[in-house]
Amino acid sequence: MDIKLKVKELIAEGYVEGELQVDPLWYIIWEPEEIEQFNSEYQFSKYAPEFIGFGESGSNELLAVNDKGEVFTIPAIGMESQYAEKIASSIDELKQYMEKTI
Repeated sequence: MDIKLKVKELIAEGYVEGELQVDPLWYIIWEPEEIEQFNSEYQFSKYAPEFIGFGESGSNELLAVNDKGEVFTIPAIGMESQYAEKIASSIDELKQYMEKTI
């Protein structure tokens, strides 16, 4: 899955920041050109290598996908794969829980 393309689609559809109907209850989607930088800064490759981050909750949780395209939250502090919690089977399913930015 091309996460940058999926993120571009989310942003184009108005999903930038807003409420979620599932935990963590708020989302902020990163700009596509920020994905690599933020993944490097959060050290996904070291602490949760099977995930790619694409957003955050505005507090201590990050939004990430695995190689199957499933969506998870994972803690930014104390990041480990074992603490990832699945919140949607796909980004398309996640959109059903997202409020669009006005």
